[in-house]
Amino acid sequence: MSVRSSTLLTLSFIGSALLLPAPGHAASFDCAKAATPTEHAICDNPQLSSLDDQTAGLYYTLISGGIAKPTQTVAEVKAAQTSFLSKRDACGANFDCLVDAYTAQIMYLNEASGKGM
Repeated sequence: MSVRSSTLLTLSFIGSALLLPAPGHAASFDCAKAATPTEHAICDNPQLSSLDDQTAGLYYTLISGGIAKPTQTVAEVKAAQTSFLSKRDACGANFDCLVDAYTAQIMYLNEASGKGM
């Protein structure tokens, strides 16, 4: 197969994948049950959905004891998550606000897990 054919095949595959419907799922909630502007924004945007996946994964790993030496207690992590959810929800559908909220929480969770940034 020539380089050109290989490139065209790859681009065709990528283009086809982009036409597939995105899964209606964010890690922390069911998109089929999205009720708020924030939840709809997260479900409708792959970047926000990915940030939600990352945040939820880090959070659940920390509170389940999946980190050997966390720098925060489970109670502290849960309190920080509650605060984060309030800040996130206050963003409504504002993309930049949501990215900022998620980024700050991911940084906190990484620090709480002892990984830092």
